Amino acid sequence: MNTFKGVDEHWYRALFDASTVAIALADEQGLLMAANDAYCAMVQRTWGEIAGRSSREFTHPDDLAQHAAMAQLMAGAREQGQVLRLEKRYIRPDGTLRWAWVSAVAVTSPDGRTWTASVIHDTTERRIAEDMLQAAATTDPLTGLLNRRGWREGLHRLHYPPQCTNSLILAMIDLDRFKAYNDTHGHPAGDQLLTTFSAAARGILGPQTLFARWGGEEFALALPGIDVMQARRILTDIAAVVPDGQQFSAGFTSLQQRETLFDCFDRADVLLYRAKRDGGGRMYDKHDDLA
Repeated sequence: MNTFKGVDEHWYRALFDASTVAIALADEQGLLMAANDAYCAMVQRTWGEIAGRSSREFTHPDDLAQHAAMAQLMAGAREQGQVLRLEKRYIRPDGTLRWAWVSAVAVTSPDGRTWTASVIHDTTERRIAEDMLQAAATTDPLTGLLNRRGWREGLHRLHYPPQCTNSLILAMIDLDRFKAYNDTHGHPAGDQLLTTFSAAARGILGPQTLFARWGGEEFALALPGIDVMQARRILTDIAAVVPDGQQFSAGFTSLQQRETLFDCFDRADVLLYRAKRDGGGRMYDKHDDLA
């Protein structure tokens, strides 16, 4: 049974046990002295399994530094007249994660030492719902790629801070004569062409690449850390996986110093337009004449 050594306030004990919100008490060494059933259910461990142990044993590795600094963080919050509140991830025995907001305060133990009382609100379902909404807002429903909003947000993060000196290639891709393909084969076949191409291209691109469906048969591509020649090789590889004997045109260019992302992207779009104007199946980069 969970224990509260030296505490005899029966009303508090009843509240502690009956709460549907997780509550835990840790001693000055961070070892659990008490935890209610809601806490045990959240971490999916019995009280017998966690009594006298530190919650660091089932804290996500990325949150361990925060866990180690709890006393300092609590002191800083107390100096400002606030209760420390922070987000934390717990790992269940089956490896699944539970997200939670933790409110922690210092309390005095029966023998006068400083312990920590925490109230933990499990926010996993809310976070999953928020992530799903975010994915819906930033993902193209047909191809599963980023949409315009997702690409722009990702590009901002990729290029932050704005003064970073890492090389960046921006490209625009357009499937040639896609309307004619739709008219000949039907819209379901056109949709299949887009999804098959998207999946094949994504398999070629690295994890740091941003690849988005810009609209219709147009795609936007951001390639960090490479030069124009490397970008051309990547685009050539992507061109080889356009299904059903189709092809694309592309315009691509590198971000210049003291240039905005929007200016660079516009230049890639102009290069794409010229490639389309010249008959399609072409890739024009910044060295090509824009006249």
